[in-house]
Amino acid sequence: MIGLIRGLAIVALTATAIAVGTTPSEDDTTVGSPSSTEPETAPVERAPLRLAGHIDQAVFAAAERGADVTIAFLDRHDGHYESFGDAVPFPTASLAKLFIADDLFYREENTELGLTAREHRLVARMLESSDDFATTELWNKYGTSDIVHDVAVRYQLAATAVPYDGRWWNTTTTGRDLVDYYSAMLTGRGGLDAPHRDELMGYLHNFTPIAADGYDQSFGIPAGLPGATDIAVKQGWMCCSGGRWLHLSTGVIGPDDRYILVVVSREDLNYGDAEPDYPDTSLTTAVGDISAAHARETLTDVVRILFPQF
Repeated sequence: MIGLIRGLAIVALTATAIAVGTTPSEDDTTVGSPSSTEPETAPVERAPLRLAGHIDQAVFAAAERGADVTIAFLDRHDGHYESFGDAVPFPTASLAKLFIADDLFYREENTELGLTAREHRLVARMLESSDDFATTELWNKYGTSDIVHDVAVRYQLAATAVPYDGRWWNTTTTGRDLVDYYSAMLTGRGGLDAPHRDELMGYLHNFTPIAADGYDQSFGIPAGLPGATDIAVKQGWMCCSGGRWLHLSTGVIGPDDRYILVVVSREDLNYGDAEPDYPDTSLTTAVGDISAAHARETLTDVVRILFPQF
């Protein structure tokens, strides 16, 4: 992996859609191409990323490993959207932290509240290293479930619901709602002003490979696109949801945050011949859990299959 920019160029060179103005003539020259004695100054046209038939391959590969997946992908430049299972609801786990940050920043923007410097640092820890203690402090102080309700209304997220038990990680949403959230947040349609959008996205660009509790949060998009520098992600994980591991990898890819990608897996616990442990991530970090490691690799494989050019 040389990087996302080179990967996009490779796609461009292999995609037939970019051959505008370069149709070969009968004498095997390229119509409209510069003379061999002239330097080429025109930029290389890049074909947009497309998932094409790779979604079916990723879904099948995940099923072979005991997982059901959600995939949702949007090209913000032309509105092209592809998905699988994007209407299936699931707990947000740490994706609720996006909603908490957004709500606090929106209320600060509108002078409803004034966040202290320390509280801005809590938001940074909450988003960069998925710090649960920082999250719970802000959640309890600034409205608990009302935070989710306000964001869902402001962003018109019809499938996003407050947690049934008041715990932020049990907020529910869908792949389509998460894509719609990112899209509206990035354009300001959700009401967040540019300085707060830049602050929020800055934290996502600065995500740490290891979470505050020691959990490996480089799965999915980061590990599936190794070496890429133009990604920003918010990860999530939880056990057990319906007796299964839940992992979420979401964020933006490419220059100018062009592409939004949401991938989610719900995987059966897999301990091989070992005795099942059934970790409760509300009580334990599950850092060394072998079933969690298997589930993380499943989601990373999904991203690799979706983007074989990288």
